[in-house]
Amino acid sequence: MPPIDGRLFFQPCFPVDLVASPPPSLSRSSFFLEKSLSLGRSFFCLIPEKVALFLGARIGDILRLLLPDKVRIMRENLALSDLSSGKGSSGRVLGRKIFRHFGILGVEFLRLPVLSDDMVRQRMSIEGLSHFNEAYARGKGVILLSGHIGNWEMSLRRIDLEAPGKVRPVIRRIKNPVVHKFVDDHRRRYGNGESILADLGVRPLVKALSKGDVLVVLLDQNAGLGEGEFVPFFGRQACTYSSLAKLSLLLGIPVLPASSYRLPDGTHHATIHPPILPVPDLPPEDGVRILTSLYTRAIEEMIRPHPEQWIWMHRRWKTRPPGS
Repeated sequence: MPPIDGRLFFQPCFPVDLVASPPPSLSRSSFFLEKSLSLGRSFFCLIPEKVALFLGARIGDILRLLLPDKVRIMRENLALSDLSSGKGSSGRVLGRKIFRHFGILGVEFLRLPVLSDDMVRQRMSIEGLSHFNEAYARGKGVILLSGHIGNWEMSLRRIDLEAPGKVRPVIRRIKNPVVHKFVDDHRRRYGNGESILADLGVRPLVKALSKGDVLVVLLDQNAGLGEGEFVPFFGRQACTYSSLAKLSLLLGIPVLPASSYRLPDGTHHATIHPPILPVPDLPPEDGVRILTSLYTRAIEEMIRPHPEQWIWMHRRWKTRPPGS
């Protein structure tokens, strides 16, 4: 294994001068948040991996105590779903596992700077590359469909090792601009993922695909009225963004579902599933609805084997069908 270049995580985030005055563009609270995130990255990169992941699980336990609103949303979502393990005492056990998963995930994300490409290959196996290579051979770029399950951030870097073109996650802005900037910069520098903002419209997506890039779309978040289609998700109607279906139909490009999970030994396994093909012979509104339903079903099938590794704290069923 090649030696780790310590400059990757010592610059520019450590040492941190927490008493310095914030730059004019930042408030004092934003300044301290920015420096705290950088200091946290340095800390978790310096300590042994097993210790870091143990602390990540404990951070998950603490967050479960400190974020009662998120716990409430998680429990409501589990109750709304048809997932039997989300009920009663099984639901409480699952809830603890969910928060621990995301604590560990956060630490794994911060530790990306100390992972060489060979280490990423060792930590995440991948199957179904034949589907990926066949899609790439068409010369129109590749669209991967996934959700906030497993370690989607490490998955970006893992697929980058297989892709001739750039890997471009399509993201939505994080509400806190300091956190958004930190996450986006960290992902670009250490995860090899150059983000495209979803609110910029379809043109950047078409341009990226025309260059042979790989778009990674996480389609498991609630859409507002007028932004998506109501389709089944864990036994209930969930409003799902329809933009991916429209893009697939517009360009005639198939969509490849892709998932990853953390295994009991701490490694990860990713799978690229067979493509979901556009259905051009239907009226456009029917094609969009059917494709969006197929995408959502694919994500549900990713979640069911490992429900503890999905983001149940998100208000997935917030938007209700008219009249309900």
